[in-house]
Amino acid sequence: MGRFATLLLFAAIAVVSCSPNSDSATTTLGGAVPGTTIGPASTVPPPRIADEVIIGVGQPILTLNPFADVTSGGASFAGQAVWATIYDIVPETWQRVPETVTSLPSKTPGAIDVADDGSMTVRYEIQQGAMWSDGTPITGADVAFTAQAMAQLALTGEPTVEPIMSTVIATDSVERLAWITFSQVSLAFEDALWVVLPSHAIEDATELKNLDGFDWPSGGPFQVAEAQSPGALNLEPNPRYWKTDDSGGQLPYLKRLAFIAGSEPGLEVDLLTDQSADVIVVPPGPEVIDALPAGTQLQQVATPILEHLTFQFGEGRDTANPTSNNEFPDYRRAIAHALDRPTLLAETGVPWMDTTPGVLLPTGQSEWNRYAYDPGQGTSLIDGLSSDEESDASPEANLSTTGNGDYRIRIGDALVGSFDDIGIDLKTSYLDSLIFFGEQLGAGEFDIGMWAWVSDGGYRSQIVLMELLDPLSEATDTDFGNWGSAHSASEAAIEFSELVVEARTTVDSERFAEIVVRAEELLADDLPLIPLFQRSSTAAIWPDEIEGVVHNGSMSGLTWNVEWWQKPGG
Repeated sequence: MGRFATLLLFAAIAVVSCSPNSDSATTTLGGAVPGTTIGPASTVPPPRIADEVIIGVGQPILTLNPFADVTSGGASFAGQAVWATIYDIVPETWQRVPETVTSLPSKTPGAIDVADDGSMTVRYEIQQGAMWSDGTPITGADVAFTAQAMAQLALTGEPTVEPIMSTVIATDSVERLAWITFSQVSLAFEDALWVVLPSHAIEDATELKNLDGFDWPSGGPFQVAEAQSPGALNLEPNPRYWKTDDSGGQLPYLKRLAFIAGSEPGLEVDLLTDQSADVIVVPPGPEVIDALPAGTQLQQVATPILEHLTFQFGEGRDTANPTSNNEFPDYRRAIAHALDRPTLLAETGVPWMDTTPGVLLPTGQSEWNRYAYDPGQGTSLIDGLSSDEESDASPEANLSTTGNGDYRIRIGDALVGSFDDIGIDLKTSYLDSLIFFGEQLGAGEFDIGMWAWVSDGGYRSQIVLMELLDPLSEATDTDFGNWGSAHSASEAAIEFSELVVEARTTVDSERFAEIVVRAEELLADDLPLIPLFQRSSTAAIWPDEIEGVVHNGSMSGLTWNVEWWQKPGG
């Protein structure tokens, strides 16, 4: 259905510094039987029509404009029920799948054309029968208009639009077809162009950010029935929604979808507890989970927010630890073997995912599983370093991270024991996020740092993250650990940098996938950083009220499959 347009990788440092594998876990408090979850490929005919489902959100919904500054998670949940989106994101794999279009250009032969002047033209085709709720067909002109509008926003530095949209130089359309021309070549465009705007309903694209979007025609399964003060929102089925179920039946199955806000952020839990709401996304924290009533079904899923340890190889680390051993691969491997992720999370009560995540490939088989928890192996590697004339015989490490939120402090304190188990004396330094990100990180004045990247497996995030980790980058705001410097020069670093250059400009999706797989292997081989955890998101559901909710930790969010929600079977 859509995605959280405000979640940008460059904003991730500030966003995740002091707040909250596609593995998921479904549990039911108090032993109630979990409801069956269904999705687009597994409907159960005949549909069980539910009169109403109420979603509790933490903030009033003040807009349905995907580019408005006040767009919040609750607005995104509602928006995904009414927006016409170009692609959806499958929760198990985070794979992009076409929604309002017939296919995505990167997976369509001939849909991407690279010209001799270095420009790139991409082609989209709208699904046959796709229509706005006012009866106007969704056309290629809408896609072209959206690209033009996003280009204008990107040129002003609008954070809800990705920078590549500023390189749009031409658009064209005929009936259900649209062509967008970019001045540069990159597969990142496919993540950036994610929504379709109703061009016939927006008079002035220059005023786009100032519109609330409530009166726009819907391209999704629901349309606005009533927007109430102070931000409650009622949706009704879009009678012209173009998707049907496997038997040709009309979607959605719900007769009404309502959103109500708690009196303040975090109090949406109260809405579920007193059964004012049927579904909520639970604010992070085990104390919140413990407060939920028996019978609540919980679905915990991974999000793209990746907590990690990064080693500093530059001269700035001497400020934090003059005896740093980061340049020795066996030292880094020893630390990787010292990490018992399930125990760390269980002992600290941090509600993140305890599986070993990837960096560029956050779902599926992880290259990092080679570093199984084995403190004996870690100790052996450290002992081997003691005989090296250049290493410090009594390893010490200094961990720097933010101290604004207690989750990082809990993990940092727990890591002291993990490091001690392999003979490393770890000292922790917790700083205000403005100091850590604004001064220490940029200057490289850390030994080992802990923070988060956003790694959602899309072209855009994979390219940007590879650039940020480029060992041979000359940019001052990249390669945060000085990987590939004199202290960490290696063939792996050189090859990684070569792959970054190729990833920027290839439009061959199969070759791009090969590049990312190889880049992930190199990171796991050389260990300039160690992925720790993926932050999680938990949905709480009353299973006797609704069935078919499949929580999605990607940018498509909770309501990605809302058209399939049904009344529980009896």
